[in-house]
Amino acid sequence: MKTKPRKIIYSILAGLGLLLVISIAWQSLKKVPTEGPWPPELSRLSTAEFNGNSVTVKNVRNFRYSGSEADKDITPNYYDKTYDLTKLVRVWYITEPFSGHSIAAHTFLSFEFSGGEFLSISVEARERPGQSYSIYAGMLHTYPIMYIAADEKDMVFLRANIRKSDVYVYPVKLSRPENGRLLLTDILNTMNDLAVHPSWYNTLWANCTSSIAYHVNRVSPGRLPALAWQFALTGYADELALNAGLLNTSLSIDQARQKYSISEKSREIGYTTNYSELIRQFDSN
Repeated sequence: MKTKPRKIIYSILAGLGLLLVISIAWQSLKKVPTEGPWPPELSRLSTAEFNGNSVTVKNVRNFRYSGSEADKDITPNYYDKTYDLTKLVRVWYITEPFSGHSIAAHTFLSFEFSGGEFLSISVEARERPGQSYSIYAGMLHTYPIMYIAADEKDMVFLRANIRKSDVYVYPVKLSRPENGRLLLTDILNTMNDLAVHPSWYNTLWANCTSSIAYHVNRVSPGRLPALAWQFALTGYADELALNAGLLNTSLSIDQARQKYSISEKSREIGYTTNYSELIRQFDSN
């Protein structure tokens, strides 16, 4: 009689193990969707065409938002633009902590060219219409991963002025001047590859922050750890970048967040031609 409970427990564990194997097999066999429908802001894939020292980025998103992200308040717009890679002068690391969740944030990069041109690249989960992002669903094969090229008057303005999020725009410290160009080139090559060979987003190891770290380490091996808890708890990613010497400041993280917060300034100036320059009028302290 004593062995009966043990057999029941073994049967339950075996059943759970079988369900786990089936679940893993099902997830591994799921194909990344490439056909729509997609929401307007995720409807087009960005790609890049290289020609010597120049690159033409296609489908740079530049939406206008009139008070909300609802379809009725969005004016969709995309453009193609050619950038001179020899005129890339600075890289910026941008973070947007999730409202009410200090442990999580969206992070992305912006590349500054002489003449006041800026190009943002954001790694995101490509959701379906009506589908909301879930950290837990992102651990499964739920969303394709997407590299979005965008104008800062879309990518930054949306977060600071429409979502009313706190947004921080940090200057990046490059170990070599050419690393900015190499970093952008590596990111654009991955963007092109994903247009042909789609892949899954993953909350833990293929998200906005871990993808940036991947590209940074490809350009400058060992600059960031291969694995770090901040890749999952992305609200602390800016502190990781600071401690790794990737941010061009000697300030503490609290001081840096105070100096490089642009949300208030963005709301003051609104949508304007020289938006990117104006939000970067930081205090000299």
